[in-house]
Amino acid sequence: MVMTPEPTTSHSTDPSDPRTTGAARDARPDEALLHLDADFRRFLASLPTDRPTWFCFFSTGLLHVVHHFLRFVPPELNCVFISSALDVEEAALRDRMSGGIPAYDLAERVGSHEIFEFLLRNTDRPFGIVDVDCFVTDTDWFDRCIEGLEPGVAVSGPLSYGPIPLAAPPFLALDPRVRPEIERAIGGPVTPAAYAYVPPGPEKEIDGATVRLIEPHHERALTSVLTLEAPRLPFPQGGVVDVLDDGREVRSHERYHHVHNGNEVIRVVFDGLMLYQLMALAAGLRIAHFHAFPGTKVFAPQLVHAGGISYWHRLRPSEIAAGIHELPWSAHIDALLLEDFNQRPDAPAGYRVRSTRLATALRQSRTDVDRLRVELRTKLATSGADVTDPRWAAVLD
Repeated sequence: MVMTPEPTTSHSTDPSDPRTTGAARDARPDEALLHLDADFRRFLASLPTDRPTWFCFFSTGLLHVVHHFLRFVPPELNCVFISSALDVEEAALRDRMSGGIPAYDLAERVGSHEIFEFLLRNTDRPFGIVDVDCFVTDTDWFDRCIEGLEPGVAVSGPLSYGPIPLAAPPFLALDPRVRPEIERAIGGPVTPAAYAYVPPGPEKEIDGATVRLIEPHHERALTSVLTLEAPRLPFPQGGVVDVLDDGREVRSHERYHHVHNGNEVIRVVFDGLMLYQLMALAAGLRIAHFHAFPGTKVFAPQLVHAGGISYWHRLRPSEIAAGIHELPWSAHIDALLLEDFNQRPDAPAGYRVRSTRLATALRQSRTDVDRLRVELRTKLATSGADVTDPRWAAVLD
């Protein structure tokens, strides 16, 4: 349900008050979704205040993933959906499935980086972010993640990018109250969006995301926390993407492989929340990890996150069949969740059509849903996940 209640609380406008939101401190004219701030704050004012809020963002076409995600939401979790570009049928079905979880719907199609800015600007107390395709089995981890936000900590999470141990966005908690401290220390504003040293060329941006430009005050602050391999070229770091001269975007950890093969890095992009965390470190704050899973693609007893469930299909079936690319685990989960979801009599027609197209793509990749089910069951079991857990058994049996 879309909630837009009348305001019931006031926001401080004293810039020294740590509760002051970013929008009240500063108009921040370049940030995303500013036109929705007043409405969104009315929505936030309606939410429970006795426990931290966990925001889950997703766009149209992912209700089958939401269907599975809901199996892992503990009843006591203060969970809130933020959705992008859902049609009327999708929004109604989400509400039927969720049993009343509050939802804020954006009519426009936006990405996660815009949502990061939107949340950090408008919230005034610690909150969590969990991706819709991040299935947290150990429900205590929601509490542990928030508890990591002790004084002096900007971000807390169990998924770690290295070698500088930054927290990865699929599952983390932030304290928005430290943002003014960060900006005072570095001498200017910073947002949780993606950043690059130079504007984009003809190559596409990472996942179509908004990429902001690194400013002189960012560069000065980076010198205290980041070592450069060359001017405006940091050494490989998790959360940093290299853009090659042929337009490809690759992980910076793969840089030497691509350079050896004759490519050149023409620019680097700090993915969403990465530069923000580096600025927090430069300001003397900490990034807390109550666990240390490397990267974001995790299969473990506590959580499962394959990553890329909304865009794995960009891989060409012919390339997968030829062995150029392996079929990613996100494809396994996507296909099985779609099959499970389409058993609902109220599944929208568009999801059934996509299931048919997906079956064709899988055949071109020389596999099918039954084979994916066996492979995913094996992967989960060998990773320590309980495949007899009814939440997983629903798609594995």
